[in-house]
Amino acid sequence: MTSRYYIIATLALLLATSCGNKQKESDNHGEAHEHGEHNKELVLTDAQMKAVDIQLGKIEKRELNSVVRANGTLRLDPQNKADATSLTGGIVNRIYVREGQSVHKGQTVALIENTAIVEMQKNYLTAQKKLALAEQEYERQKNLNANGAGVEKNLQQAKADCDISRAEEFGLRQQLIQLSLNPQHVEQGQISPCVAVKAPIGGIINRINVSTGSYADTQTSLMSISDNSAVYCSLNVFENDISQINIGQEAYFTVTGKNGTHFSGKVVEINRSIDSQSKTIPVHIKINEAKNAQLIPDMYVTATINTGAQKSDALPDAAIVSIEGRNFVFVLERKEKHDNTTEYKFEQREVITGTSELGYTQVSFPSPLPENATIVTKNAFYIASIASEHGEH
Repeated sequence: MTSRYYIIATLALLLATSCGNKQKESDNHGEAHEHGEHNKELVLTDAQMKAVDIQLGKIEKRELNSVVRANGTLRLDPQNKADATSLTGGIVNRIYVREGQSVHKGQTVALIENTAIVEMQKNYLTAQKKLALAEQEYERQKNLNANGAGVEKNLQQAKADCDISRAEEFGLRQQLIQLSLNPQHVEQGQISPCVAVKAPIGGIINRINVSTGSYADTQTSLMSISDNSAVYCSLNVFENDISQINIGQEAYFTVTGKNGTHFSGKVVEINRSIDSQSKTIPVHIKINEAKNAQLIPDMYVTATINTGAQKSDALPDAAIVSIEGRNFVFVLERKEKHDNTTEYKFEQREVITGTSELGYTQVSFPSPLPENATIVTKNAFYIASIASEHGEH
């Protein structure tokens, strides 16, 4: 490491001397070239090139696992999120849960109190008594008719009364069951002034919208619940890339707020509609670790979808340098002979990188390179270091 810094310092000194000799020439280039950071060009001699073993090469065609990059969010299907509501209006008597708590399907989350509930239970008991009397009268009329002492009209009326009473009793029983009241308890005289509100799905309590003592009608959402274990990733893929996406392809993504933790999944659905503004198509990813990852809907994600191996433009990893979050390469503009010295003039060009594999990285350029361009393929780091030091100087 010490020798590397020594070489860089030596080259920087050589470069500074070389630039000093050309100062007069550079002064005529105008204000835009007064600072090294605005001038993306760098000149090295063959001696400097050999000192750190800088090598030149061409862009190669390599068979790399190609990827499509996309952004998106975590989402839930409608069946995996729900609102807990009451089938009858009333005063919130008690709340059994808190926000962030995990609940299971059918768990009681609140109690609603209403005098109409007591009235309904009373009507059920009354309907039971009426049904018992109607059944007795129907049996009596059947016996009379069987013994020849009955009247057919009375038998028909008794049957009709029995059927009506049975329907009323059945309807009230079903209402009690819907309100989570046990008809058998009511028959035993256990009249409740409250009905239980139960969780329609298992999941996490996201938000509680009421408080104890507040009034809630049948349209009021007492609380919202989401099953975050069923969260999936919805990616927005640009229309130019959608032809490369197929069901079953692997995807890898990171989630904002998860400290760089990587997750994996597979493409399970490709939407067939396009967003007219962003020109993107939703692609759904089933997450492998969703149940235990504690992921939350609406989190922002950045992802790559592995589209398979294919021939791509690639450069050795050593040809690419990262500067302030952007990637660059050094392209040879020309080579000139001066007496016994050869000078190499390089231009720093931004590059967009893709997948990396076996020491090579997929590359593309925002602006086209000259045909058959020559690029620094080894130890570009040294040139970047020298250019940085010279710019600061």
